Amino acid sequence: MIIGIDLGTTNSLACVYKDGKAELIPNGFGSYLTPSVVSFEDNGAVVVGAIAKERLVTNPTDTAAAFKRFMGSPKMFCLAGKEFTPQELSAFVLRQLKQDAEKYLGEDVTEAVISVPAYFNNNQRAATLEAGKIAGIYVERLVNEPSAAALATSMLSEEDEQVYLVFDFGGGTLDVSVVDYFNNVIEIVAVSGDNHLGGNDFDKSIATYFCTRHNIDINSLSPQKQATLIRLAERAKKELTEKENVLLHMEIAGEDKAIVLNNEVLITCCSTLFDRIETVVKHALRDSGYHAIDIDEIILAGGSSKMPIVSYFLHNLLGKEPVMIGSPDEVIAQGAGIYAGIKARNEEIRDMLLTDICPFTLGVGTHNPSNNGHFNMSPIIERNSVLPISKTRTYTNVHNMQKKVKFNIYQGEAFDCADNLCLGSIIIDIAPMMANEAVVNVTFAYDINGILVVDVEDGFSTNKKQAIFKSEGMNLSQKEIAQKIELLKQYKSDFSGDERDKLLLAQAERLYQELTGINRVRIAKAMEDYEYVISVNDKHAKHILRQQITAMLDRFEEFFDVE
Repeated sequence: MIIGIDLGTTNSLACVYKDGKAELIPNGFGSYLTPSVVSFEDNGAVVVGAIAKERLVTNPTDTAAAFKRFMGSPKMFCLAGKEFTPQELSAFVLRQLKQDAEKYLGEDVTEAVISVPAYFNNNQRAATLEAGKIAGIYVERLVNEPSAAALATSMLSEEDEQVYLVFDFGGGTLDVSVVDYFNNVIEIVAVSGDNHLGGNDFDKSIATYFCTRHNIDINSLSPQKQATLIRLAERAKKELTEKENVLLHMEIAGEDKAIVLNNEVLITCCSTLFDRIETVVKHALRDSGYHAIDIDEIILAGGSSKMPIVSYFLHNLLGKEPVMIGSPDEVIAQGAGIYAGIKARNEEIRDMLLTDICPFTLGVGTHNPSNNGHFNMSPIIERNSVLPISKTRTYTNVHNMQKKVKFNIYQGEAFDCADNLCLGSIIIDIAPMMANEAVVNVTFAYDINGILVVDVEDGFSTNKKQAIFKSEGMNLSQKEIAQKIELLKQYKSDFSGDERDKLLLAQAERLYQELTGINRVRIAKAMEDYEYVISVNDKHAKHILRQQITAMLDRFEEFFDVE
């Protein structure tokens, strides 16, 4: 069975195409959204999702979130005394989604199509593929998140021909794509993005604003207090989708601190974030050749796009009201599921065609005579070129009687090659000639799977060289991948008992730390009672007590809301 997976910064989802439609797959709690959070318990067990998210406050040093932002980087996360790469943590999330899907579908999941931000470079895509391998999932195809959103939208829309601007705003990344849809063909015209801009940044900006208003240095707060404040900021942000004013309050150093938030305040405290959003949107439009008036629909995708202030901002910027076709939280996963169906050659959708583009310029470094230590970027395939594509450029020798030429291959938009991503190099022997007389042809062929084939040929001899650069993983051998798979298996994700028990206790422990006084006493008593009925395996008493404690915790959660 092949499924589609939206591996998100904040939440992840799985979807399968069956019975002529994309069907989202629920997790063990009946929710489609699985928080992309991983936490390690004292006994060495790992928990993923909703339970782990509760532990962000109670056990911040053993819990990690938002690791997707560091995919493809050397960043390490130290949890429970051990270090993990972002792709290893992502593998825990993927494994959980795989297990949930197999339980729901009643059959093995062997392959997945995983969505990635359109602006992910080769290293980040390679890290995503590696995460799939470690999780025991075969991943041949990655699909860009806006492409997946456009695919799902095209199937829900009644129009046969549209130009979309897909605004994909998640917890950690922003992607903007201009999409042309006609005759079952979805053509990505241009993409732009910011891999470090998302809803999490709004949460941090609100938390920083809260501290600034009370003359507090946010970095002076303990990790638990910072995690609590950011969680409360996230809640306040979400409440602004339905309320005009929200009270954000928190006890710090024995004093209750509070501010009132509304959309006007949000614009002020997050002004730099909106400036960055505007830059990305205008970049995508400029590269597409379209003007705002040419856009038929602005499609919102990603959970952070649900903020009313975002719709208001886009309306003012582009002069058109954005629309939500389906749920922004789910549309990318649905598109990934549909793409998995296309890949599996499902009868109803096998004729749909999704074209994609090269998100970054690909080229080689050329000699800079004014600065011998630096090389300039010589583009061969420009960004936003439709894939697959093949392009050739001719170069020459720099020195007299030069016998070899080395081409470094780069990905990026900077003029100075040092500021771009180096994918590797290729060296060819050439016929010795005076400077600028040799002819060396370099051909780049790039396909939708991110595979770059570089052919180099000496124009005056039969010397040829070829190199293949593809997103296969972070240069790990098959042996190293196997070792990581075995390491992952050591961390059991299952545990005895009901998952609902563990989630309830994790929520209670988090609220215990956030509240004070008599409320803490009530929560402590409830936790003791609940742990007792679990230990004696009194299912009837546990069922009744669970309902009572859930109602009590819900009331405590409302303590943070505005009346």
